[in-house]
Amino acid sequence: MPNTLGNGEWLLVGQSLWSENGETELKMQHDGKIAVYVNAECVFQNTADQRNDVKGIKMQEDGNLVMYDVNGTAIWHTNTAAPAGDSTTVCAVQNDGNIVLYKGTPLWASNTGH
Repeated sequence: MPNTLGNGEWLLVGQSLWSENGETELKMQHDGKIAVYVNAECVFQNTADQRNDVKGIKMQEDGNLVMYDVNGTAIWHTNTAAPAGDSTTVCAVQNDGNIVLYKGTPLWASNTGH
């Protein structure tokens, strides 16, 4: 199971990334929410709003993790674009329950870890 999303990669609706220990899941849900589950308990959602027009999230080449709708409109992001992030930025699903964007050092975290 992959636990990272790298430069230019997508996590489309219905797909998930899992931590190496299988306890943490980053899921792009069908209701248009990005969710983090730790031991099957939801500990983070990026929005309370439900949408049926979401394509997925992309780890952009500029270091920003962005959610897009099916028309290509950005509707949520981590605000980690260059100069903070760049093409080496990676989104990692960690064993401790956190989702973290790294460019060598952490740029953004879901703060869902233990």
